[in-house]
Amino acid sequence: MLNSTFFLTQASTWSLTYMFLFIYLTFVFSLVLYLVSSVKEFTNNTLFNYISGADVVWVVLTPLLLTTLVNFSWTSPVLTAWFGHILFSAFQQKITYFIIIFFTLVWLSYSSSFYYSSQEVYDYTIVTYSFFLWTTFLFYSNNLFTVIFFIEILSTLITLLLITSVFSSTYFYNNLSLTNHSYFNQSTPFAFLQTLMFFFWISLVSSLNLFIFLTLFYLKFLTFDWFTLESIFSYVIAVSDLKSIFYISLVWFNFLFCIFIKCGLVPFYFWKPVFFKGIPLHALFFYIFFYYFFIFYFFIYFFVVYLNELFYFNIFVNLIMLTSGLLFLVFIICESYYLKAFLAMSSILNTLFVFLAMSSYSCTDYIFIL
Repeated sequence: MLNSTFFLTQASTWSLTYMFLFIYLTFVFSLVLYLVSSVKEFTNNTLFNYISGADVVWVVLTPLLLTTLVNFSWTSPVLTAWFGHILFSAFQQKITYFIIIFFTLVWLSYSSSFYYSSQEVYDYTIVTYSFFLWTTFLFYSNNLFTVIFFIEILSTLITLLLITSVFSSTYFYNNLSLTNHSYFNQSTPFAFLQTLMFFFWISLVSSLNLFIFLTLFYLKFLTFDWFTLESIFSYVIAVSDLKSIFYISLVWFNFLFCIFIKCGLVPFYFWKPVFFKGIPLHALFFYIFFYYFFIFYFFIYFFVVYLNELFYFNIFVNLIMLTSGLLFLVFIICESYYLKAFLAMSSILNTLFVFLAMSSYSCTDYIFIL
C-alpha cells in the first residue's frame, strides 16, 4: 500500500486563503447586486425601484474593507503561485492598498450622482468592480504571457463598461424623435456607436499584434519569465550578429506599437478623440481616473523594472516613436476645443512626456556620447 504525503506549501496556502477570498468576495458582491436588481421584477415592492447611490455605496465599500483586512492579515516572504504565473511580494501587497484607495474614491464620487432605477446601472457597478479585481491581478503577474492575458481581459471589460454605461436617457437624447423617419441615422446615438466600433477594431488589431509579438519573442528567447529573461538577453546579445539584433529591435517595435495603439498615443492616436467623444462622462471619469492611470503606472513599472534591459537596449526605437509622436502632437494639439477631446489630448501629451522622461536616463546620454 503506497503512502501518499500531501505537502501544503506557502503558495498553496496563499491561493486557498488570500486569493480564494479575493475571488469569493467579488462573486458574492456581484450576486447581491443581481439579486437586488431582480427583486422589482419578481415582486411589486417599490422600495427597490429608486435607490440612491449613497445607499449602495456601502454595499460597494464592504468587500473593499474585507479585502483590505485580508491583505493586512497576510504576512509572508516573496512567493509564486499558479504554476509561476502569479507573484506576490511586498510591492504587490502595497499596490493593492493603493488600488483600493483609488477605487474607493471613485465610488464616493459616484454615490453623489448615481440613481439606481434600472438594470444597467447595477451591471455598470459590477463591471467596475471587475476592473478592480483584474487590475489588481495585473500587478500580480509574473511573466509576459500573463501580463498580456490580463491586459486582454481589461480590454474586454472596457467594452462591457461602454455597453453598461448608457443607463441615463441623457445620452440618447434623440432616440425618441422619429419625425425625420431616419431610424438609423438621426434617431440613434451615433457618437456612442462610433466609439464602440472604433474600440472594437482597435482592440482587435492590438490583440493580433500582441499575439504576433508573443510568437516572435518566444522564438528568440524561449521564455516569458522576465527573471530569467535578463540572463538570456545578455547571452543573446553577446553572441548575435547585426541581423539578430535588428530582429530583436523589430520585435520590440511591434510591442511598442501595441502599447501605443492601446494607449492611443501619437502617431496612433486617431481613435482616441473619437473614443472619448462618445463615452458618457461617468464612464470617461472611470476610464481616466482608474483604468488609464493604473494601466499606465503598470507599464512604467513593467519597462523600468521587469524589462529594463530590453527597454534601454532598444532606446533608439523608443526615441524614434516618441519623436514622431511629439511631431504629430504639434499638429493635433489645436483640436482640443471640445472638453472630451481636450481630455484625450491631455492624456496623450502627459503620457508622451512620461515616456520621454523614462528614455532620458543617464545610460541614454552615455550611449549618445559614444
